[in-house]
Amino acid sequence: LLTDCPGFVGGPNGVFVSNISLTDNGKDYYGTYINDDWKVTPKLTVNLGLRWDFFGLVGEHHENQANFVPGGPPTGQPMYIIPPGKNSGNLSASFINLLAKDGIQLAVTNKYGQGLGNSQPKNFAPRLGVAYQVSPKLVVRAGFGLFYNGFENRGFSPNIGENYPFQFNFSFFNPDASHPINNFAGCATATPAGGPTLETGFTCTPLDPVSPLFNASGLSLRGIQFDYKTPYSMGGNLTLQYQLTSSMSVQAGYVTSLARHLESFPGTNNIKSIQPSSVKPETLVDFPDFGRNTSYAATEGSSYYHALQTKVEKQFAGGLNFLAAYTWSKTMSDAGDLLNGGSLRGYRAPGVPGLGIHFDYGVASFDVRNVFHFSGGYELPFGKGKHFMSDASGFANAAVGGWSVIWSSTLQGGQPITLGCPNGTAQGLGCGDLFTGQPLKLGLHNDSNLKLSWFGNPAAFTQPCVLGTGGPTGCVALTGPGALGGLTQVPGPGFHRLDFSVFKNFQLTERFRLQFRTEVFNILNHPNFNAPGFGGNGVVAISGSTDFTNSKFGEIGSTRDAPYDPRQIQFALKLYY
Repeated sequence: LLTDCPGFVGGPNGVFVSNISLTDNGKDYYGTYINDDWKVTPKLTVNLGLRWDFFGLVGEHHENQANFVPGGPPTGQPMYIIPPGKNSGNLSASFINLLAKDGIQLAVTNKYGQGLGNSQPKNFAPRLGVAYQVSPKLVVRAGFGLFYNGFENRGFSPNIGENYPFQFNFSFFNPDASHPINNFAGCATATPAGGPTLETGFTCTPLDPVSPLFNASGLSLRGIQFDYKTPYSMGGNLTLQYQLTSSMSVQAGYVTSLARHLESFPGTNNIKSIQPSSVKPETLVDFPDFGRNTSYAATEGSSYYHALQTKVEKQFAGGLNFLAAYTWSKTMSDAGDLLNGGSLRGYRAPGVPGLGIHFDYGVASFDVRNVFHFSGGYELPFGKGKHFMSDASGFANAAVGGWSVIWSSTLQGGQPITLGCPNGTAQGLGCGDLFTGQPLKLGLHNDSNLKLSWFGNPAAFTQPCVLGTGGPTGCVALTGPGALGGLTQVPGPGFHRLDFSVFKNFQLTERFRLQFRTEVFNILNHPNFNAPGFGGNGVVAISGSTDFTNSKFGEIGSTRDAPYDPRQIQFALKLYY
């Protein structure tokens, strides 16, 4: 992709060149477990279990992969690992020289096996469950377990089969906002003034790894943590269940899940210190001759989930059944679903020592603090055999008997919105807004553009000053990590919905029954809105909707149920026999 900018500074801000294709990948998994139920006493039952899992690293069946290890195991030094064979000889002099220049050891070896790293072999996961009947109506249950999971929701990246000399890509950036790229891909001579043009194309970036013209400057080096730790979670609960009547019970429990070594995408060759934007970024990275912020997976994320889960359940009796459940919970994390935007908020300083991804440990993007569900069904007490008009027959029974209603409702709070700074404050690093102390005034309303908006008071936010300039107006002068702002999160719009159905049964004969259904989804025709800045699933985010200096700040551009989810009514006939 060549992005040209005529009329501005005469050249591109970024150039990306790639020969990425397909790889033939595979991984090994082995697992076994034992468990036993032990009835200690008539009132006490204990469940014991032990599981072992092995999750191998992703390997390329033809050994067409290489792994970039920026540091740590196996030698403590940066390494570029390639299996021996025909492909290990396809290395240009430029690539070998730049590795040496940037202090990266070239390791041509097969001793690290599939995936060019170490898989964790001792994944023993104990489980314990206890159930105790305190009285005929009260039961206490508790459990704790360790759960390993190596099949992360990663997708196809990072795929170390997409590494030089097999498949590779280049990324070139302008030195600053006022100048274009003026030496394209390390060509022997400078390209026309202002950088590459559509006429020169990619002639200075041959995608043949042994071409005499091949220049490794700007090459992206992909990697996966060499000493790979299998992600795991520790789950536990303590639950009390009490029987109120023969058909109704209540339950309350504490539930937790603590996750460690979650796979995350911090990237590699990142900016490693907090400096003004006037400082050239190539002076702030460990490997200046290679691509910055390239794909790298590491198992260094963590999270916790704590919840109070309650429910009242009535089993079917007297024509009525229902389930009411309420959950209060909180989830904190510095990792996220890798197929849906990574952490869904981005890391401010993943390469800065002492900060890293843990600097952005906050409320998880999928956190919903309060959730209430209420569903059930009721057979109306009219008609033959019912409480009212029990002796009805013929047309009267057909008219008033056989009616029932079913409902399902959900009321829940909103997921957090993370607000970034309108202006970056440091070279190559992220930034978060700051609270001013003024009321947020969150809620649905019309903004100055007569558009639906969620934020009511832009003055509730500000940002740190840009290092070296003192701007923008109203900023807060901060130094050190404070210059990157805070992890500013506010709750987004909630979700509220009621579905309602009416059923009518006609008993045709002893064997045949006809049922007529009227099902109404979203019966109240209540719209549920996405948060400002939401994009994806065919929805384009409104530009500036999360920028407190923009007139469109807080503007909502879509509903949560695609495309608009208005009230829907459907009718059906069903024959039972």
